[in-house]
Amino acid sequence: MQTLRDIGEFGLIDRLERILPTSPLVVEGIGDDCAVLRFGDKQLLVSSDLFIENVHFRRDWASPIDIGWKAAAAALSDIAAMGGAPLFALTSLACPGDTPTSMIEGIYQGMASALSRFSAVIVGGDTTRVETGITLDVTVIGETVGSRCVTRHGAEAGDRIIVTGNCGASAAGLHSLQHRHAAPELQQSHFRPMPRISEGQWLCRRKGVRAMIDVSDGLLQDLGHIAAFSYLGINIMSESLPVAQALSRYCQDHGCDPHAYILNGGEDYELAFAVAANEADAILDAFHHEFRLKTTQVGIVTDKWLGVRVDAQPIDTAGFDHFKNALSAQGE
Repeated sequence: MQTLRDIGEFGLIDRLERILPTSPLVVEGIGDDCAVLRFGDKQLLVSSDLFIENVHFRRDWASPIDIGWKAAAAALSDIAAMGGAPLFALTSLACPGDTPTSMIEGIYQGMASALSRFSAVIVGGDTTRVETGITLDVTVIGETVGSRCVTRHGAEAGDRIIVTGNCGASAAGLHSLQHRHAAPELQQSHFRPMPRISEGQWLCRRKGVRAMIDVSDGLLQDLGHIAAFSYLGINIMSESLPVAQALSRYCQDHGCDPHAYILNGGEDYELAFAVAANEADAILDAFHHEFRLKTTQVGIVTDKWLGVRVDAQPIDTAGFDHFKNALSAQGE
C-alpha cells in the first residue's frame, strides 16, 4: 500500500488538487502560497499554516511569545510572497487541559504582536482539547494591492533569480539548539523570523517581477516550485550565495557547511523572485533606495532543463518535506 512517506507532502497536494472541485471565483487555487479569490471588485488572499509542538517548535527552547510570533509570521509570509496586504487572522488552538493559562496567553500575545506589526488582527477561531501537545492553526486573510498579485508561475528564460536578505540562519539556529551551542543571533532568526510584507508589496508593483515565493522549505525546494510552475529550469550559482557573518562563524566553529543551511534549511521567510534581466538593475537599485535590505542574484532561469540545479549539476536533495523527511523540523 502506498503511503504519504512514499509520495511526500507535495505529491499529496498534487493528488488532492486533482480530486477536489473548484469554483469560478477561484483565481489561484491549491498549489501557490495563497489562494486568490474573487470577492466583488477585490481579490482576497487566504493562507493557512499549522504549527505543531515537537514538529515546528519545542516549548523548552522557545518562549510562548516566540511560539506565537513564529506561527503568525509563517502565515503572514505567504501573503508577502504574493505581494499582498494582510487584514485578518483566524487562529485555532488544540492543547491538553492542564496547559498553563499563562502559556496560552503568551502564545496569543506573540501572534497578535506579529500580526499587528502589519496592521492585521485576530478576529476569531476555535479551541479544543487534545491529550498531548499544542497545535496552532493560523489562517490569514489579506487582499491584493491593486489588481495584481505575484504567483509562482510566470518566470521566463533569462530571468534573474534574486533573494532578499540572508538564508540559512534559521536552520543553523535550530542546529545550535539541538546541539546546545551558543548562537544567540542565529537562534533569534529561528524564533523571530520577519515576513517581508512591505517588500513583497513593493516588488508586486513592478511588472518586471514575474514570479515570487517565500523561502519556507529551503531555497532549492522553493525555487523548484517556481521552476515547476513555469515549466523551466533554474541554475543556482553556489559562489553567489550570500553567507551572513553569524552563519559563517558558526559553521567555522562547528565544522558545518553554510551552503547546506542556505540551500536546504528553510524557515527564513525571505523572498525569492524572478525578475526580467533587462529590468533587474533598475528594479534592484530602486529597491535598495526604498529598503535597508540587501538582495543577491543567486541564479538564472533557463530553458535548457526542467527543475533546479546547482552550478548546472543535478542535485539529490532539496529542502524539507513533512512526510518524506525522517526528522522533524525540531529534530525529534
